[in-house]
Amino acid sequence: MSSIEGLRPFPLLFGLNAAELWPCVNLILPSWLLLMFAPRYRHTARLTLIGPVTAAALYTLLVLSTFLVPSGGGGDWGSLEGIVELFRDPSVVFVGWVHYLCYDCLVARWIVLDSIGRGCSRAQHLLAVVPTLFLALMFGPMGFLLYLTVVRTFVLPEGGTVAKAKAS
Repeated sequence: MSSIEGLRPFPLLFGLNAAELWPCVNLILPSWLLLMFAPRYRHTARLTLIGPVTAAALYTLLVLSTFLVPSGGGGDWGSLEGIVELFRDPSVVFVGWVHYLCYDCLVARWIVLDSIGRGCSRAQHLLAVVPTLFLALMFGPMGFLLYLTVVRTFVLPEGGTVAKAKAS
């Protein structure tokens, strides 16, 4: 059993609690590994959807179990105080974590597919894209912002030699 106090069971997930469901969050890792180390593998675009879709399904069941099943609280989403109160519940923190995992991976997937579409070389991927993926994994919006403002603008600008070669 978990040493975290206050973990409630999620009724729509067989009564398991966040600690028992924690290993499920690792199902997102293969998507990240493909994005970082096999971006041009012919099945990467499809395979990297499995992790986020699985996380989205888990998230949906977590939200329904937490907020819509009788005895689940609706919470106050309209104020900072209400959000702070919601996130004092470790079960809600887990729901939020699954949300982050899903969207951060989808952003990373977009970054990789966009960079490939812009003609990113293997060296550019390793030196410029992988660091943005690391930031997207660890700090979400920072990786996205770095990719948009630096990598996309200066390393992989649209209209570069690859884009010109495609137009010819």
